[in-house]
Amino acid sequence: MTDNTATATPPFHPADVLNPHIMGDEVSMHALFDYLRSTDPVSWVEHPDYRSFWNLTRYDDVKTIGSANDEFLSAPRTVLVPEAMEQALLETFGNKNGLETLIHMDRPKHLKLRKVTREWFLPRSIDKLEAEVRALAKEFVDKMVEEGPECDFVRDVALLLPLRVIVSILGLPREAEPTMLKLTQEMFGGQDPSLQRSEDPTAGLAVIQDFTDYFTEVIAERKRQPTDDLASVLANALVDGEPMDTLDQMSYFIITASAGHDTTSAAIGGGMKALIEHPEQLALWRDRPDLDDRAARELIRWVAPVRHMVRTATREVTLGGKTIREGDNLALWYPAANRDPAAFDAPHRLDLSRDPKQQLAFGYGSHMCLGQHLATLEVSCFFRELLPRLEELELAGDPEWVKAIFVGGLRSLPVRYRLR
Repeated sequence: MTDNTATATPPFHPADVLNPHIMGDEVSMHALFDYLRSTDPVSWVEHPDYRSFWNLTRYDDVKTIGSANDEFLSAPRTVLVPEAMEQALLETFGNKNGLETLIHMDRPKHLKLRKVTREWFLPRSIDKLEAEVRALAKEFVDKMVEEGPECDFVRDVALLLPLRVIVSILGLPREAEPTMLKLTQEMFGGQDPSLQRSEDPTAGLAVIQDFTDYFTEVIAERKRQPTDDLASVLANALVDGEPMDTLDQMSYFIITASAGHDTTSAAIGGGMKALIEHPEQLALWRDRPDLDDRAARELIRWVAPVRHMVRTATREVTLGGKTIREGDNLALWYPAANRDPAAFDAPHRLDLSRDPKQQLAFGYGSHMCLGQHLATLEVSCFFRELLPRLEELELAGDPEWVKAIFVGGLRSLPVRYRLR
């Protein structure tokens, strides 16, 4: 078994959270967070390209601020992006976030728009999708058999299975999958030279425009001819008895089509790497179907694909001996919280029998991820299909990580395997 505990304490600095090369590597990211959590858990960040903010790296602080949604707001600043990009978004959309998705909203608007799709993502609704998800999981494991004994697990499987699920839920044709994947990678991988559209920090505007152009046609079609898919729900949604605001509607489509698969892909890809590194945990899960849900959530804790969200203080508060002023921004670092030894026993050890209820990869409070039950189902179903058929599994090359500070995961995972 390997233990990814970061033992070294290199001279990290709070602003290193903005370095995609540090954050885009599992070992250096957790070494950074271990260092900050032990030496400066509430740290002030100044950087020439970004507006200043506080880092929160302890579990209790991330959970406390994340649950106080009325006192620490999402809308003023939701994600850390360069000031140049914020200015471009402000000029184009009238706000510094650009999109107006659920993660960008506060009460009462957040609750009103969350209700639009809430029924689709409740456990009882997700249960109805289980047969379809299991069938897709089998399809992709069969594909591994046909194309084996080697593959790039991320590119050939992990990226594609959750994408197919969300495209199906939206009611889009399979032909839309390459477009959705490309735009999602360009949006979330904008700091990675291998994924970004260009080095221009405002290139994300063109990605959003391409998403908008695609979904404008989808909305028009579903208004003319609604069906029983999620796209029809969004296209014809009413808020306070009126058609949903155009920007809100478009943002809803974009976040559903992108975050609806990208974070789950990261969990499956990173989870596969973790199981290779912890073969005793792989064997445990293979023999214990009763662990499926718990094991899936432990993998999600381990990977924590969403690296951060930002909140804005509406009042002065003291955290870790530091005074947070009204109007200050606080970055909630979920991978740091999920590896906090004050909250988890041996947090750098993968333990599929661990009680997963306290992990924060899905956030906390009223902004807890709407798609958490779907993500858990997809991870669970895939590995339940794979593990009983798996006879041999090993790395066939070096894993590569996406260089990103917002949503992260593996870009490549070469594996060699034998399946029956």
